[in-house]
Amino acid sequence: MNPGSVAVIGASRRTGKGSFNLIENMREFGFTGRIFPVNPLAEEIMGLEVFKSVGEIGEAVDLAVIAAPRQEIPRLLEECADQGIKGAILVPQGFADADETGRALQESLTRIARERGIRALGPNTLGVVDAFSGFSSSFMPLPRDRSPVGLICQSGLFFVGAPIFTGLIGKAIDVGNGCDVGFCDALEYFEHDDDIRLVFIHMEGVGPGRRFMEAARRVARRKPIVALKAARSPSGAKAAASHTGSLVGDALVYDAAFQRAGIIPVRGQEEIHDSVKALLSAPLMQGRRVAVITFTGAGGIMLIDALDARGLELARLSPETIRRVQDVSPPWMPIGNPLDIWPALMKQGMGHVYRLTLEAVLQDEAVDGVVCIAIAPDLPENEHLDATGVIGETAALYPGKPVTAWLYGPNQAEVSRRLEAGGRVVVLPSLERAARTLAVLHHRFKILRDLDRV
Repeated sequence: MNPGSVAVIGASRRTGKGSFNLIENMREFGFTGRIFPVNPLAEEIMGLEVFKSVGEIGEAVDLAVIAAPRQEIPRLLEECADQGIKGAILVPQGFADADETGRALQESLTRIARERGIRALGPNTLGVVDAFSGFSSSFMPLPRDRSPVGLICQSGLFFVGAPIFTGLIGKAIDVGNGCDVGFCDALEYFEHDDDIRLVFIHMEGVGPGRRFMEAARRVARRKPIVALKAARSPSGAKAAASHTGSLVGDALVYDAAFQRAGIIPVRGQEEIHDSVKALLSAPLMQGRRVAVITFTGAGGIMLIDALDARGLELARLSPETIRRVQDVSPPWMPIGNPLDIWPALMKQGMGHVYRLTLEAVLQDEAVDGVVCIAIAPDLPENEHLDATGVIGETAALYPGKPVTAWLYGPNQAEVSRRLEAGGRVVVLPSLERAARTLAVLHHRFKILRDLDRV
């Protein structure tokens, strides 16, 4: 993750080819160590001296990145071991992900790595990224951002598509086919990495064995682990066999293993994004009781169904909370949960009513978390309907309970970004996702509670 020198074996002179881009991206990402291109047919690449073989370098090399035809990889890995190189990233496809010849080649890579004491990542991998040290072995350009998210995956999709899935990534390990370095090694690496506050795993295969379970339980005590088990369906499993050569296994076995190991399972793109965002920014929810503040009765009812589907429940508000909201409401308005404050704000004003109501439920010991439904107006004459400033300010005064929000109206995206920029409220684009996010925060609380009991 932080080599001082790198040999790029199979480096190309041709702009646009992967092994040329690899060196280019390595430099642009911020790597300041020595780069030794290896190509028997070239003399200079990007102003760097090129060596005919790794044995000609004549200096200590920390890491080799090998981008050569698959049949050459075992020999090149042996040569790296001969030169005392301790780690190698094996980029090419065409091993266990391809055919019987490829499977046999991959078995030889495993044998060489273990017999010669060189750690091998891949094959079929983009390698590693470390935005903190400035090293990337990806031939695809990536933004450098010191995000607290650590990624372990079996696909370059999660390198390049990180902003869609997890936001940006600070460190990433693509285990590829996993001939040597695998999920356990990567997870153990992140265990004591203080730069990383959350680990996201994309896993197609590689069974959740004892070492993985033990590592996951240790890591889960220190930081959240969110995992997507792909290839759950028979068709997906068949595709995974040709993607990474993975022996996929029963998805239900993984679900049970994740539960025991303290891993938070996710099923898709939206759930990955929302879970990571909430776990990095919001306090955990210590119980299942939720207060709902709304302008719309229909929205409140929809949210009740969404909470119930996620194993959460409406909080029974204390008499004091009910009294405080009743004081600003018309006498004919029954006060319950969800708290429909539209009649009150028509009389008392948006800012005053929303602040009082949110403050009351956050102070209520019978409430574990809150969902706020609010309007995102787009016209200046409707700014008096914008409660987001009050929501953010009030939530910041009570950091012990999570507050999620769903905004509706013509300016939803912009107003949502503004509210979330305050760092205290998790804004979601649907009621169902708001409910699911609170459930994730409660799940993480239960994981820590249960792990402490063991």
